Parts: sequence; structure tokens; C-alpha cells
Amino acid sequence: MAISAGHISFQVHTLFNCGGNQTMAERIPRFMIVISAAFFFVAATIGTSHAGVQQAHKNEDDPGYFIQSLAAKAISTLNNKNGSLADRESKFRDLLRKKFAMRKIARFVIGIHWRGMERKQRKFYQKLFSEWVLKTYSSRLGGYSGQQFEVTKTSKVGKADIIVHSRILRTNGGSPISCNWRLRKYKSQFKIIDIYVEGISMAVTQRSEFAAIIKKDGVSGLLKLMQKRL
Repeated sequence: MAISAGHISFQVHTLFNCGGNQTMAERIPRFMIVISAAFFFVAATIGTSHAGVQQAHKNEDDPGYFIQSLAAKAISTLNNKNGSLADRESKFRDLLRKKFAMRKIARFVIGIHWRGMERKQRKFYQKLFSEWVLKTYSSRLGGYSGQQFEVTKTSKVGKADIIVHSRILRTNGGSPISCNWRLRKYKSQFKIIDIYVEGISMAVTQRSEFAAIIKKDGVSGLLKLMQKRL
């Protein structure tokens, strides 16, 4: 069911680099990479327009413009030269926590193993998950080719969720890449709970990869691997 239909097109920098013959340990941050990409998709140029920022804030309750508002805030944080890199990373971390349902995502991708984790272990895992997102993002800050990004429509899924449909248009004339965002309201505020690339849920994919590692090395092995990659 279509809720609204906007058509927004702007320049972005693509970040996807998930191919190649990677080991399970090397592929483990897939969801984090896509979260990082999501920020760049919407943040590359839109944030520099004052009018665009005003419009984004004005339509904060519209799921399509929620993405624009997120972009404006992300690029504003990155372009602020008044503070150190550590300051910008700290502010970006706060933005992540506000706009992504990080705790829900973290719990989902760990799957049934969450129930068997001790309270201290859960807190450590959630902290690692969040820090991993930030590190993955920070390590991919440049050197990407220009693309076109379009938000085409939004649609309702189930009783509570909304999908913001978008696609990446390749400059080489290749087929567009579908990249859709699943949003849910928490206390009247939208938060991103999943991203779908070419119809594939990144949260489900990450959950499968985590499960394979846990099956082999246990939860403690997963945590050690995550910590090692920070």
C-alpha cells in the first residue's frame, strides 16, 4: 500500500564493496558496511543545501524525507571542522544511536543466542556492534565513484513498518541497484531497523553469518573476532 510517492534524485558516493572471495571472518561486517553505505548514499551532496535541510526538517514525519533529514545531519557532522576527528566520530555515534534501532538490530542478528548470554556479555556485545559500525564507516570515507541515488516511494509493511524504496543508478549504464530502508516508529520517532539490497535483508544475512561463526566458535568466539577487528 503506497503511503506517499516522492521522487528525489541527487549525487552520492557508492560504498558497496562486498564481493570477492572472502572468508567468513572477512565478510562478517556486512550489515555494518551497508549501514555505512546508507549514510553516504543520502549524505554526499544533499546536506550542503540550506533549503534542502529546511525541507527535510519540515517533513521529518514523512518517511521519505526522514532519509533526507538523516543525510543533512550526517553531512553537517562530517563537514564541521571546528572539532577534532574524535569529536566528529563521537557526534556521529550519537546520530547512529538516534536514527538506527541499534539495540534491536544487534539483538536480531545474534538470534536465539541472545537468551543464553549473560547480562555483562550482552552489554559487551551491543557495545562492540555499535563500535564496529562506526569503525567500518570511518574507514571508508573517500575514493568512491559518483552515482545517482533516487528515493521513489514509500509503502506500508505489516502493522508498524514502512519501507522507503530507493535505487542507485550506475554511471556506466548498468542496471540500477535496489536499496530499500525499513523504518519503524519508536516513541513517535522513525528509526531504521533493516536495509534491503536487491531484495536481500542485510539483517537476515548478517544473522546467518553470525550463526555460522557461533556454531563453530561459540558466542565468546564471535565476540573475540569482533573485538579483534576493531
